Amino acid sequence: MPIQKNSTGEHSEVNPYRRLSASQAIAYNTCPRLWYYGWERRLKTPLPPQIIRGNAAEACICRVMRDSPALVPSTAEDQMQSPLDEQGNPLWDSQEGWPSPTLQAIDESSWPTDFEALTAWAHSRAEAHFEKCWEDAKSDWLANPNRRGTIEDADPEECLNMVIRGIDLHLREVHSCLESGHGDLEAWRRGEYRPHWPAPDGFPRVWTDPHPSSRQHGEQMHIIEAWEIARPWFVDPDAAAFTQTSTHPGGWFQGEYDLVYRWGGRTRIIDLKASIGKGDRSHGYIDQLRMYAWLWNRTHGDSEPIDGLEIWYLGAGEPKPVPIPSPDEMNQMEMDLHSLYNKIRKESPTMEECPPTPSPLRRFQPGGVPDKIPIEEDPKARCRRCEYRGICEGSDAPSTTVQYDKLQRLGHDWTITPIDDIQTRFSAVGEVSKLLDPKLGEDGTVDVRFTLVDGWDRATVRPHRLGGPKKVTRSLSEGSRVRVDGALPSLWKGQLNLDLDSKSQIKVTDGDDRSPIVEIETRVSVVGKVWSIDAYPDGVSINRWAITLVDTSGSASAVAFKQFIPTKAASISRGDVIGILNGEVGEWGGRPQIKMGPGTKVVVISNDEV
Repeated sequence: MPIQKNSTGEHSEVNPYRRLSASQAIAYNTCPRLWYYGWERRLKTPLPPQIIRGNAAEACICRVMRDSPALVPSTAEDQMQSPLDEQGNPLWDSQEGWPSPTLQAIDESSWPTDFEALTAWAHSRAEAHFEKCWEDAKSDWLANPNRRGTIEDADPEECLNMVIRGIDLHLREVHSCLESGHGDLEAWRRGEYRPHWPAPDGFPRVWTDPHPSSRQHGEQMHIIEAWEIARPWFVDPDAAAFTQTSTHPGGWFQGEYDLVYRWGGRTRIIDLKASIGKGDRSHGYIDQLRMYAWLWNRTHGDSEPIDGLEIWYLGAGEPKPVPIPSPDEMNQMEMDLHSLYNKIRKESPTMEECPPTPSPLRRFQPGGVPDKIPIEEDPKARCRRCEYRGICEGSDAPSTTVQYDKLQRLGHDWTITPIDDIQTRFSAVGEVSKLLDPKLGEDGTVDVRFTLVDGWDRATVRPHRLGGPKKVTRSLSEGSRVRVDGALPSLWKGQLNLDLDSKSQIKVTDGDDRSPIVEIETRVSVVGKVWSIDAYPDGVSINRWAITLVDTSGSASAVAFKQFIPTKAASISRGDVIGILNGEVGEWGGRPQIKMGPGTKVVVISNDEV
């Protein structure tokens, strides 16, 4: 439910890419170092084939719930496709492109008339959608170069059974709606009962015509009416990822609900889990749902209180109820989460500020039921299962990292820089030449461009493509002597560029200040183990090869575009030790980046596994 703005229509100055989320809060409470590796260093863990099951099950369930028994025959191909904008957001405010208004209603004699017939229709729709949902999820996994395992470990029959289980749990809601009635039934029949964020049903946001399944005034609710009315809000299955999140009014926290039931004037949030609920993750799922209840309260106020929280473990038995946090608990949650945001997302913490202090490993039985022995006594039990154990000194596991000082390759001795020693930002002092009139942006950044002259050396000073600096002296003028701090260097056709962003500044200085342009290092050679392959060219939408490297000191990203993608890229896998020689120093998302371009060499040193 993409509620994104506060009451004034504008967020505070929060970087949308550094918002806190429930998964981050849970990871940090599980182990601060676990969070640090996963979110601050962005060390992706490999994707097991079981991810196919979760993605396919949720997509299939949502597609079935979007269908209408009055519009879609039980065995028909998918006839729903939501219109999207260029970013993948559903075009809710457009009247064009929505499928339901164009569908011809099925002859009423073929509608399900009882619960058994509706169940048969819903199960048939699940089978009609499942193959494509499974193939799409499988293709996404197979296309991910960071996957682990084999496709044989993903069981489509198991997944379909989970889909049927999810549909049956939804049918319980439909049956309850039919049995208890609905206070706004007549308004719904007149086409007047449609919330601002309607459940995806193939209609646009504003649609006042009565639904084809609507009965006459005063008639008893039809079971198909109950299906339409009980339909929860869910993520539109055609929408792009992360376009349906809700954001705290302050802009610093976001989350995405799976299902939100609102029929009968009651609001209940449901979390779908394509698992049996056995294992330590079940503890975090409870915290996640309670955070979602808090987020709903902060975005909807007391006018739409939460009446229920449930986890649907699709591989287990009954839904697991989760206690709703009290107003006092929500207030405490607000303070705790905002404090955590300030600690780990507003600014970047150091690794030392995120110690390896894992919480106890908890035990659960199927359905998320706590085990008789709820906590593993071994304090290092969590570390033994952690993907980062080979790089974390707190795990007591043997290190899997590498560290080189020198490397002999290609007839040359290369000096290797430890990743954590890579300098990505530099200072330079010189005189201003060829100054263009600075322009102040609405966001407070300054578009400032000039040539910095230091003796025979020159550098082009310009705003970074993702946003310019805010700290620029008002005394900047042609011929003035200035100091540029926190600049990101780059080369273009042999010319040194100094790109300025929010961490950069320009100030006036005197003749005694020295920081020569000639001392700025734009090239570096590194050796590391390939932690993950983050992007691989597909000939369609991806035109780069990107990887994450780790050595004993730290981690960095490395990227090559188009003609600079090395021929060895296709043979390099997760766990290989490689050298990137004479790469260009860069920075991306606050961590070092090595850019491969003219003169860069990539060599494979070993093919050890991570």
